[in-house]
Amino acid sequence: MSIKPAKVQFNGGELSPWLEGRTDIAKYDKTAKLCRNFIPLAEGSLKRRGGTRFVAPTPEAAEVTFKIVALPEEAKVFIDNVQRKTLKVARGDRVSFEVTADGYAGQSGEATVTDDMTLKVHLVSFYERARLTITTVPDDATVKIDGIVRRSFDAYKNSEVPYLVYKNGYDAVDGKVLMDEDKELTVTLQSADEGSGSYGDWGVPQYFVACTAVGRIDKMLKCFCFRFSNGYLAVVFNSKKVAPDETAEWMFFKTVTDGYDSLLYKKGKYYLACLHCTDMAYYYNDVNGEMIGAYNTSLEMKVCGWQIDEDGDYASFYTRYDGSVAGAVVKVYYNGKTVWIMKERKNG
Repeated sequence: MSIKPAKVQFNGGELSPWLEGRTDIAKYDKTAKLCRNFIPLAEGSLKRRGGTRFVAPTPEAAEVTFKIVALPEEAKVFIDNVQRKTLKVARGDRVSFEVTADGYAGQSGEATVTDDMTLKVHLVSFYERARLTITTVPDDATVKIDGIVRRSFDAYKNSEVPYLVYKNGYDAVDGKVLMDEDKELTVTLQSADEGSGSYGDWGVPQYFVACTAVGRIDKMLKCFCFRFSNGYLAVVFNSKKVAPDETAEWMFFKTVTDGYDSLLYKKGKYYLACLHCTDMAYYYNDVNGEMIGAYNTSLEMKVCGWQIDEDGDYASFYTRYDGSVAGAVVKVYYNGKTVWIMKERKNG
């Protein structure tokens, strides 16, 4: 009868069944055939596996529903590469989706589902259009549809079209319209709290002039420019921001002359200017009518040219920025949304 000495060393862990009986292996006498609910220690002995501890209650439901509602209704919906519109997933799972339809721009993406989730996907038509018409009260309010002054617009079907309606002395109204069909919209503006409309030495705000650009080859800035009864106020800020913050520069130009829409930076000084564009160059005139800057059009992105926004649109062409005076409040809008507000101030 053979004698098998007891093993007292297990820091080799479990031994694969394929190596059972291989006593010639150096680690054979340091391993166990099965080690359940124990943890080998470096010293060779074993200790019991630790117990469990309460961390947090489990979710009320183990599964949640991910659903896609598509427009047009005939669109094909794929979730995790399978054609379907709903899917039960574990809470916190990430799913992929793709929605396609003939004649429409497809959409795809991913979503993390932490609760029951319904995702609305509107495919925009390549060909079909729907007309948006906006009327206003009062009827002389300014209407911008998709960043351009107009009261009607033929949009591609199922696209979302932003609009902005404003008039000095009234609270502006903005929003978006889903163009799944021809739509007529009536926007009624409410009178703003007029207050005194006082901005100290600046006087009373009259209108938003422009969002223009100043700069040089190594420095490019944006600015909002407002017309006050005693002159112009320019708020200059970093070009990478969509609205000025506490680091903005405030510069007031005392003049009663109208028509200035630009700010020029030259030799360490800012000039309120009027820009004239030709095929060959940009010309800047100061408040006295004298030319203070002329730049070749090929340099427009380097020296004192109009500022291009982050999405590639020219801010100075009013496609993204706009402003209004509502009583004692001056507002600036970016792409139809309020990005900056200045309330009346008693001191200049």
